[in-house]
Amino acid sequence: MKTDDELGAPWPDTLPAEAPVVHRNLTVTVGARQLTTLTHDHLNYWLGNLRYARGGPFMTVARADNRAAFIQTYRNSDTDYLFEVHSGVADADYLATTVHDVSEVGQLIWDWLENDWQRLDAVAWERHSLW
Repeated sequence: MKTDDELGAPWPDTLPAEAPVVHRNLTVTVGARQLTTLTHDHLNYWLGNLRYARGGPFMTVARADNRAAFIQTYRNSDTDYLFEVHSGVADADYLATTVHDVSEVGQLIWDWLENDWQRLDAVAWERHSLW
């Protein structure tokens, strides 16, 4: 086992039987930490540790080819996550909702990374304006 020195959390240093799906060339911000890749396990790890994130309990994920389009969450409490999707169009509104389960937050971010909008389209979004 390896340990994240900042969080003191154990992390296995062996690969699983099946190679995980890895999303690369991302711009991921977890508090003040910057990442460029995510697996499903890493996503869940970081979401589970948002309250300890240096720089604040938020996570933003964008693809390198379109950083103006991104998805993000802010952890207000153990059961309250502000969740937003930005399309990347300069004058477009963005969508926001409150999610009450961290595993749902992780699934929605993963769906966005996989470009699977079935679950995202089913969310009761509120439309907000950037201006």
